[in-house]
Amino acid sequence: MLERMVFSGPMFFMTACSLALMTVFCSICERKRNRVRQGLLAALLLAVLLILDDVFVDFENASTSLEAPLYFLGAFLFGTAIYKIPRRAALYCTVLVYLVTDALTQIVMPVSDIFYRIQTPVRYVWILLVYLACTALCCILTKKFLVGRFAENGRYHVGRQKLLFSMFILVVYAVLSNYQVLFWLLGYEPESGSNMITVFRLIMAVFCFMMLYLQNRVEQIQRTEQELDTIRQLWHQQQEQYRMSKENIELINRKCHDLRHQIAALRALHDEQALHEQIDEMEKSIMIYDTAMKTGNPVLDTVLTEKSLFCEEHAIQMTCMADGTALDFVGSVDLYTMFGNALDNAIETVMQYKDRQKRVIQVSVFPKGNFQMIRVRNYCETKPAFEDGLPVSTKADRDYHGYGLKSIRYTAEKYGGGITCVAGEDYFSLQILLPVPADSAAASVTVHFVHSNIRKSI
Repeated sequence: MLERMVFSGPMFFMTACSLALMTVFCSICERKRNRVRQGLLAALLLAVLLILDDVFVDFENASTSLEAPLYFLGAFLFGTAIYKIPRRAALYCTVLVYLVTDALTQIVMPVSDIFYRIQTPVRYVWILLVYLACTALCCILTKKFLVGRFAENGRYHVGRQKLLFSMFILVVYAVLSNYQVLFWLLGYEPESGSNMITVFRLIMAVFCFMMLYLQNRVEQIQRTEQELDTIRQLWHQQQEQYRMSKENIELINRKCHDLRHQIAALRALHDEQALHEQIDEMEKSIMIYDTAMKTGNPVLDTVLTEKSLFCEEHAIQMTCMADGTALDFVGSVDLYTMFGNALDNAIETVMQYKDRQKRVIQVSVFPKGNFQMIRVRNYCETKPAFEDGLPVSTKADRDYHGYGLKSIRYTAEKYGGGITCVAGEDYFSLQILLPVPADSAAASVTVHFVHSNIRKSI
C-alpha cells in the first residue's frame, strides 16, 4: 500500500512539492511561528491527502480528475489554516503553486519512471532523492527569483480583478491540460512512449504562469505610477505652501519691525512704571514671531522659521546647526519638501509626549566627503517596525500614509542620493545624503546655530 501511495503515481510528489512551495510563498508574510508545529501539520496534511488519493482516485484517472483538485485544496488549506494568510492571498498563491508544481511534475515524473523500472529495492531511494533534490531546487529558485516579484512589503496585493484573472488562467490550464480533452483535441490517444502530451502540458504551465507574472508586473507598475502621482501632487502642494509661508513670514517680520519702532516711540513719550511693564509684555508677546533663522539659504530659512514658530507655540525644543549655502544646488521646492516632510514627521512623533524635556528635535546639515548630510533627529521611545527601509505607519489606514518619507526618498534619489532611517535607544534619526555636483560652488565653512533652550540632549 505504501509503495502504491508514494511511488505508483505523481500524487506524493505533487502534494509534497506544493506544500513546500506554499511554505516559500507564505513565509514572506509570516510572523514568528512555531516551525516544529508547522512541520508536523504539513506532514499530517500530506498523509491525509495521500490516504484520500488512495481511497478515491483510481489509477485510470490518476493526475487528471481528482488528484489535482486534492493537492490544490491541500495547499490552500495549508496557507489559510497553518500560515493564516488572507484567503485571497492564499488562493492566489495556491494558483501559482499549482502551475509551478504541475510544470515540475512533467519533468520529474519521466525521470522517476526511469528509476522505477529498475528491478531493485534501491530504486525507491533514488526516486526519493530525485523528489527531494527537485523540490529543494525549485523552492530555492522560487524564493530567490519569484516570491519577491509577486509580493510587496511582506504581503500580496490581491484585488478582485487579480483574483478572478488568476482563477480564469487556472481553469483554462486545468481544461487544456486534461488528458481526456487532449485526446479529444488530437483525435487519437498517443502511444505510451510519446512525450507529446508531457511537453504540451509543460509549455501550457509555463505560459499560464507567465500570464500571471505579466499581469502582476503591470499592476505593480500601475501602483508605482499612482504613488508617483500622489507624490507629485504633494510636491505641488508643498510648492504652494512654500510660497504662502514665505509671504507670511516676510509680512510677520515687517509687522514686528514696525511694532518695535512703535514701542520705542511709546517709551520716549511716557515713563510711567505701569506703561513700561505693558510695553515689556508686548515685546514678549511678539518675540514668537521674531524667530527667523538665518542659514544662508532663503528656502531653508523659510521652512525652518515656519516650523520653529510651530515648535515655539507647542513647547517643542528644536535646534538647528546648518550651512544653508551648501544646499544651493537643490531646487527650492525640493529643499522645502524634504525639510518640511522630515520636520513634520519629527514634530508628529514628539507631540505624543507630555513631558517637555522629551519634545526635542535636532536638525543639522554638514559635509561628509563629497556629499552633504541632512540629519533630522527626534526623541522616540518606541522603535518602529521597518518595511523596505522605511518605518511602518502606525495609523490604521497605513495605505494612505507614509508618503512623506517616500517623497523624501524620491526627491533624494532625484539628485543621486538616498535616505537612511535609524531607530536607536530613545531616538529616531532620518539621514539624507546628497552628492554635491562637481560644478557646484565650494561649500561655505560658516555654520549657523540656532536653538531654543534645549534642556535635554538626545
